[in-house]
Amino acid sequence: MTLGFGVALLMLLFRKSRKLGHHLLVVIAVCCVFVSLIPVGEIGVRILEDRFPKPSFENIATQDIAGVIVLAGAVDGDQYVGRDQVEYNAAADRVLEMLALARQLPKLPVIFTGGDNVINTRKFSEAIAVRNDLDRRKLDRDNIFYEEKSRNTAENAAYSHQMIAEKWPGKADGTWILVTSARHMPRAMGVFRRYDWSIIAWPVDYIARPQRHLTDINVSHSIKMLEDALKEFVGLTAYYWTGRTTTWFPAP
Repeated sequence: MTLGFGVALLMLLFRKSRKLGHHLLVVIAVCCVFVSLIPVGEIGVRILEDRFPKPSFENIATQDIAGVIVLAGAVDGDQYVGRDQVEYNAAADRVLEMLALARQLPKLPVIFTGGDNVINTRKFSEAIAVRNDLDRRKLDRDNIFYEEKSRNTAENAAYSHQMIAEKWPGKADGTWILVTSARHMPRAMGVFRRYDWSIIAWPVDYIARPQRHLTDINVSHSIKMLEDALKEFVGLTAYYWTGRTTTWFPAP
């Protein structure tokens, strides 16, 4: 919508396209109202987030857990490259939950997996950034390990499994807890199952509101929610088409 708004403003500068520019602005305004009043984005995000319910710690404590996998995505890479400073984004719950599980399961390995999610090389690895930041804050723990090279969810699964096979071969076929944002969990579960992991979903970072009122109407929030929902559903489709998952919308 931002691109369309910019195009419409540009068209208003020229007499021949001015009428069409006015029409485009009207269409964009109607779309904004529609997305705000009928929260399709929030509904989509809620469907994603509700797909895998979060188990209680008491339930998993009775199971034979091999370890924990935590997916990257909590650090602003551009800020780190530009300012050489770790700035956590809205997905910081992933790191907080990692620290909590590492404390609650001190005898089990906890793997934080993720390098840089852009194609071009910019000398950034989120795993290294998080490790250095937690060490600086004296929050790092001996049972947290870091996989530094993966660029996407498929590589998270592949490289983490390789690390486990090398460091803890006896745990390679065990059951692992997977921590990531709730809206990303369906795609992540599909990928890890594709790599034959025995995995328990541990979703965090919920953003869809359980209930919505007219006083909650916010155009920018609604557009952001729609963007998040589309990103994941497009990702689910792309991963299914390319064989990275065996089902389009993985379920428990």
